[in-house]
This record gives sequence, structure tokens and C-alpha cells, in this order.
Amino acid sequence: MNEDEIYDQLHEAELLMNFGEMDQSIKILEDLARQFPENYHIISLLGECYLSMGKPDKAIKPLSWATKNFPPEEADEEEDEVTQALTEDDFVQDLKYMFLERKRFGVWVDHYLLGCAYARCQRFRPAIQHLNIANKMNPEDGEIIRNIGWVRCMQKKRATGRVLLRKAITLDPENALAYNDLGASYLFEGKLEEAEKWIKKAIELDPGDPFIHDTADRLENLQAYRTLFKKSPHPLTS
Repeated sequence: MNEDEIYDQLHEAELLMNFGEMDQSIKILEDLARQFPENYHIISLLGECYLSMGKPDKAIKPLSWATKNFPPEEADEEEDEVTQALTEDDFVQDLKYMFLERKRFGVWVDHYLLGCAYARCQRFRPAIQHLNIANKMNPEDGEIIRNIGWVRCMQKKRATGRVLLRKAITLDPENALAYNDLGASYLFEGKLEEAEKWIKKAIELDPGDPFIHDTADRLENLQAYRTLFKKSPHPLTS
């Protein structure tokens, strides 16, 4: 199989993944990975696909490999392309530092996805480590900051987590999951009025998201408990 054929299959796998045909995408990627176990693009996409289909435990190994094996020649090409278009007033030194970091750590998205995979496996310390690397490489990204904030809440560092979730909302006011996560953080403490305010906003922004509806159902159950028994329910545990 030549390089063009490999990338044609990668493109097909990515299209299938984007259309929700996860099993077919995984079949293509696993077959490619067996043939080309050191191809960065195959392994990185395989990890992303595992994560997207709800198998974060299987995503960790390929994404971890990808963070360490981003092709340095591609970083060189990107550095040349970007820096040639810049003047000395465009913080070229900062960009050069960023590309050195990329060569050292891999692309930010691999660290972001790996952090998400660890978080979903409730392995919060490595999750924070990789999400922080992603944030350093790609600062002021609302989705990265949302995930860091949520992990902090899960670690019961809720004051810090809420600061970060509010920052994510400031950066991206249309990010429904940031509102949802902020609301859920109050559910943990039984603060139902505060939780309801944020969860309602999340539903307004994305009424079809099943994850947000799951949070809303938990809120409704706790509200029903309080109405029925005339007392606040025990706070949820994270």
C-alpha cells in the first residue's frame, strides 16, 4: 500500500467517524494500525475514534503513543510556513517556542484527547497533566479549559473548577457543556436553585444533547425528592 492509498483510507475512516459509523471506522483504522504501527496519523485517529465511541480505556494507549511521536518534520514544515508569513513584530520568538514545545510534546489535540480519555476513566491526575499541556500549547481554548474545570470539580476542588468553567463560558458563550458542567457542580452539593439556573441555559443552547438531558434528569429527581420529603436531598458525590 503506497502513501496515497494509506491517506485515502484514513480520510474514509475519518468521514465514517464524523457520520457516527464508528464500527466501520474502527475496522479500517485497526487494520491500518496492524500494518503500519508507527504511522502517527493512523494511531492518533484510532485513539480519537475509540474515545468518540465511548471506549476511553482503549483510547489511552494509542493517544499516549501519539503524544510522543508527532513527526518532527511536520512541525518543521508548519513552523517554516507560519514564520515566513510573519514580521518581526508578530512575536516570532513566541511562535518558535511554541513549535519547540510541539516537537517535544506532540500536537495539542493529542494531549487534549488523552486528558479527556483519562478523565472519563476517572484517572484525574494524568488527565490534568495532559489537559494542562494542551492548554499551554493552545491557550484560551474554551473546550480545553472546560475540561480542566470539570476535572477539578471531580477532584472536589470545586471553587477552582467553577472559576475555570466560568472562564470557558466567557471564552465561548455558546458552549452548552460548560453551563451543564457548572450546573452539575452545584448538584454535587445539593444547591438545586443554582444548579437549575445553569442547566436550563445549557438546555436552551443545545436542547438535543443527551448528556445535558441526563444532568437535567438528575436535577429533576433531586427536586422531586425535596418536594416529596420536605427536605433537601443528600448532596451527590462526585
